[in-house]
Amino acid sequence: MRYGYDPGCWRLPGSGSGEAAVLAVARTLGLTLEEIDEPGGCGTEGLAMNAIPAYARVGRLLTLAARQLSAQDDTAVPPSVVTPCSDCFLNLSRASASLETHADLRDRVAEELAATGLSLPAPGSVRVRHLLDVLYEDAGAGAIRQRVTRPLGHLRVAPYYGCLDGPLWLSGPLRETPGPPGRLEEILSALGAEVVDLPLKAHCCGGRAATASEEVATSLQHRILRSAADQGADVIATVCPGCLRNLGTGQSSVNRRYRTKFAIPVRYFTDLVADAFAGPGVRS
Repeated sequence: MRYGYDPGCWRLPGSGSGEAAVLAVARTLGLTLEEIDEPGGCGTEGLAMNAIPAYARVGRLLTLAARQLSAQDDTAVPPSVVTPCSDCFLNLSRASASLETHADLRDRVAEELAATGLSLPAPGSVRVRHLLDVLYEDAGAGAIRQRVTRPLGHLRVAPYYGCLDGPLWLSGPLRETPGPPGRLEEILSALGAEVVDLPLKAHCCGGRAATASEEVATSLQHRILRSAADQGADVIATVCPGCLRNLGTGQSSVNRRYRTKFAIPVRYFTDLVADAFAGPGVRS
């Protein structure tokens, strides 16, 4: 199955090398993430999403995805733009929804694209999806379990969703007490890991707050790290490169401010999948 791929925040400085695992895991599961020519980006960096040029960037991304995938027989139907970043997913999906529901906005963006020889695709003809959704819905926890050659039974993993919250991801309303397992929990369990409940799994990682106040950002990160430590987590699994950076590299700032000694590894969830697969083209 082929999908248009927008790497989003993986290409920002400090994101590490996790994108290689994203592509390798997808390939192992029979999912082809085909990078879109001249990806438009989500508008998180630079232009605000209420600016026509920013919506035009999203419109161009959807247009190029439709054009690039339309000739492929094994393309997801409808064609999908997949991103591994929660921020990019939220911004892209909101912008796409606005283009579908606001005729005036759509007309203005269509004019912008027409000037470059592009035609905006029909409303709803291209989906925006997060990588977690694709691995869970299109591959499935069962297929992931079958690929495991090195179970992660030695790890207590705390799943962290951050901004990617809501019923679609957590299989129920947000709550501070343990609830039904969500999509990330099911995938981690399929890897053989011991999944520990993280009460703050849907709380902000401090990424947006950091632009306004480092103190607020480190306070948010401290609460999440403290919660993970209290649960005895060996590692925190994220579904966003931004959360990975903020909770990973942010530990030094938290330790300085709060005189703590947190040293909890933070991994993007496909890194753990790659570890458990331990096969050729994934990870040795």
